[in-house]
Amino acid sequence: MSIANVGGVDVSSLHGPLVPVACFLHRIFPAGHYDNADELVNNRLFKPRNDCEPVSLFGEIDWEVVERSEDRNWRMQLQGWTVFHPIMNFFDTYNNKQAILNFFFELAWDWWRRYGEDPDDVTTSRMPESYAWYDMSVGFRALILAFFLNRIEALDLYVSPKDLDLLKKLSMKHVANLSNEKTFSLNNHGLFQIHGLMALLHMLPQNYGYAARVYALGRMEELCSAQFDQTGVHLEHSPHYHFYVTSTFEALVESGWYDESLAIVSTVTAARDKCKWLVDPLRRPICVGDSILTVQDTLKFPDEDGGNLVSNFDSSGYAVVRSSWNTSSEKASMLFLTAAYHSKSHKHRDCLSFDWFHQGKRIICDSGKYGYRSDKYRNYFLSNRAHNTVEIEGFDIIKLRPYGSGIRGIEQIDAGVYRISAALDFPAIKHVRNLYFKPGGWLIVEDDLSFVRSRSFVQWFHLDKDFAIARVENNTVCADDGVGRQLFIDCLDRDVALQMHYGDEDAMQGFLSEKDYQFCKAHAIGFKGNGSKRKIVTILSLGKADRENAFAHAVSYWGGICNGHELNDCGKIEPKRLLPNIAHNITLDREKLVLLVGESTYLVFEDGVPLTFYAKIRENAEKLIVLLPGATSRSRSHQDFQRYSWADDFPCCDVLAFTDPSIRQDNELSLGWFQNKSNSYGIDALSKLLNHLILMGGYNPESIMFFGSSGGGFVSLKLANYFPKSPVIAINPQMFLYNYSRQHYEKMLHFCYQGLSESEVMSKYKDRLSVDLDFATRKAPAYVFQNIHDTAHLNRHLKPLLGSMPADMYNETSINDKVINTGALNVIYYDDLEAGHTPPGKEKTVSMIRSVMQAIGF
Repeated sequence: MSIANVGGVDVSSLHGPLVPVACFLHRIFPAGHYDNADELVNNRLFKPRNDCEPVSLFGEIDWEVVERSEDRNWRMQLQGWTVFHPIMNFFDTYNNKQAILNFFFELAWDWWRRYGEDPDDVTTSRMPESYAWYDMSVGFRALILAFFLNRIEALDLYVSPKDLDLLKKLSMKHVANLSNEKTFSLNNHGLFQIHGLMALLHMLPQNYGYAARVYALGRMEELCSAQFDQTGVHLEHSPHYHFYVTSTFEALVESGWYDESLAIVSTVTAARDKCKWLVDPLRRPICVGDSILTVQDTLKFPDEDGGNLVSNFDSSGYAVVRSSWNTSSEKASMLFLTAAYHSKSHKHRDCLSFDWFHQGKRIICDSGKYGYRSDKYRNYFLSNRAHNTVEIEGFDIIKLRPYGSGIRGIEQIDAGVYRISAALDFPAIKHVRNLYFKPGGWLIVEDDLSFVRSRSFVQWFHLDKDFAIARVENNTVCADDGVGRQLFIDCLDRDVALQMHYGDEDAMQGFLSEKDYQFCKAHAIGFKGNGSKRKIVTILSLGKADRENAFAHAVSYWGGICNGHELNDCGKIEPKRLLPNIAHNITLDREKLVLLVGESTYLVFEDGVPLTFYAKIRENAEKLIVLLPGATSRSRSHQDFQRYSWADDFPCCDVLAFTDPSIRQDNELSLGWFQNKSNSYGIDALSKLLNHLILMGGYNPESIMFFGSSGGGFVSLKLANYFPKSPVIAINPQMFLYNYSRQHYEKMLHFCYQGLSESEVMSKYKDRLSVDLDFATRKAPAYVFQNIHDTAHLNRHLKPLLGSMPADMYNETSINDKVINTGALNVIYYDDLEAGHTPPGKEKTVSMIRSVMQAIGF
């Protein structure tokens, strides 16, 4: 039966050719997305994305799927019936069309019973409780309804009267919703709304819905004008969506339903022409906004050579300098700056961010889309700290009114050097950024900041995932990718503090996303400062000669800023030595850490905590001694490898000597007890790294010994619960940090628990501030050597600890007695009136350690 009459509406004139499937704006699913068409139809599989497991849509469907509340995209696509998008690809050639129609009508009936009585003017927010009448869902459904109307009529397929009546009701319901001005969305979702409306109207007789057609044509012209600027660049902050929306407009133009609108046709032509500017030389969309690195296979670059090319569409908020079109990707350079805020659609907090491409690969990368699942990763990729811009305390661009384009222009200022200028200009925040770019050589980033009050800020740079950090010296970072690429980052402001992250889950920093719902670790380099007015100049260069050339230009541009900056010989990348004549190694990915035989120092990031240590590794040692630091003199720098030179006094053991990550270049601490930060506890990180090193070195737990005095003794005793089979030695240790010197304790709280009061720290983190040996799991003894003349530690630390312990769990002796192996805790008193709390000298301390080693057979 054909649909000559549906619910009283005469549609006998509908017989005609099939409308091209692309005109229904179905999403193109890649080959292999489903194993075969029969499986999809017979099993009714819904799989909206490659990262999703397929769900079978038999029987009554849970349209609201509350358990997937965070996956907004999945819920929208279910309500949009996108399960039929792949079916539309093969419908015309599929033999068993009746099976598809059965599937379609069973799903349609189930949906109609749930939502058929809803008002026609339902509107929703961008994150609604229900996606039934979400703008995109309605547009998708309308186009699917129109597709089936067209195929049923054009192919003269049999449909029961009851199903025909449902199809009419659904169509009219969607026409009513979509022709209501209240439901219209002036963004790319509106394309699907209005084209869905136009498609349904064209499936009805020409004399039906004339006013709605006029409305739809006017709205589509309005959408076209709102979606693209006058040059044809899409205005939703995402090069990826420029391709998506351009192809969408091309498909709707192909339908012929908008031929009378010259404005739409000419804008779509201009939009197609701009595509080549919004991709890197590998034809992948630049990853600003909601963009991912999907190669645009159909895009062709012009076959012309005009030297370096400069964009001329500043009104879009994008600025580009790139190699000529016919330069191969292996030789091409490109710099892309975004300074756009036209609406909230697909907008990230990426104002004044940039993406830098050179010789086939990205150098500095914008973070990418990730996806629409509401989780901590989506929050990160939306944030300003995920982009190559300046993170400003208390500033959220999304909370302000859109400013349009912030591009101030591009000009060539020297031979082969271009300057791109952009700015944010608000009453309380002003940020002017100038990028000085020499293609193939270097990039200088100048940030001029002006605030009405003092604020903290961080200038961020995100390196391509293949880069590894090779050297860090003050505010200079050297990186290479292992195959010849080198990158130097020199911040000329010596008063800002270097920040480095690599896949840091605690700080949520150091990630790139190149595909939907996928991300990888990458190095994020930041320069943090504070003030109300500041100019920060940072040089990024691709080799020694380019670095020298960039510095020469910097001197000519900002002579005063560059004075006093010596250009060290970094042509051969080697990490700066932290100890004389001992090589330093930086490994931000712990899994790539290798301890070399001999003496070396290492920097490793564990859960975002920078752990620096000295290692003396012998050929066949089976035992390990770990030396933990106490208070240090800042005159020795913030990295003090205490007692590392004692390694040769233990010739049968490997030796590690750690510095305290709490003591950093940007604070004034001399004692930090490995507290580090509230959201990244140093002792937790240390235990994880030690476990990795122990596994890597093949040590037995009984063959590992921890040692420290004073603050290092506290850390040793804290590690006792992490390593219950390993012996621990502490000399005059703190047991309760809040019972120690108020000056040192309060300074630690200030720098390690910023923003928290002392009472809040005690409430949330008291377990970090005291020693509490776990006797239920401890298998190896712990030894405390206590000077009886260090009365503060004797009375305020040791005695309170012993008072909290069962008497049979500790043993007290004198240093004049033979050291024995008994009890969970062995306290050994010694008498040194002159020393007090000062640690014993090397000879006496080594003697104490050896006495324990002998007692336990270590």
